[in-house]
Amino acid sequence: MEHARIDITPGLDGEAVVLAVFDLGEEEISASAYAVQIITTERYRNVEMSIDDVLEFRELTALADELADHSIQQGMRTIVMRPSRLNAWRDALTHFVESRDDAEWTREDDRKSLPAARALLWPLGDLCADAMRAALNPPTSKPL
Repeated sequence: MEHARIDITPGLDGEAVVLAVFDLGEEEISASAYAVQIITTERYRNVEMSIDDVLEFRELTALADELADHSIQQGMRTIVMRPSRLNAWRDALTHFVESRDDAEWTREDDRKSLPAARALLWPLGDLCADAMRAALNPPTSKPL
């Protein structure tokens, strides 16, 4: 993860819009897309879902699709995410890494994606914390 920053801009109604902006390489994007898709499949495969589960499932599916779209293009990509999606991504990567570390065996695709996913955990955690702080304490806007 390169050039990570928090961007706070005024929305249409004057409220602060908090976005995390960062650059990812091909390997990081591919590993993230794979990890999010696998965790989504494992978590919701054969379970009865509550409304909260359905909302989380939709968010993770959209995130996996977004990352997969970015993985098609080569080179570094600039990614922009709201704090909620950023946290969903961090949670999915954390679960992916922890579940593979605890497993007695892993699939070949898991082993290929694991190093890049693991390397993203620390900077992603820091970026999530910065995004949450910015979202909870946005700068006050001046009245016009």
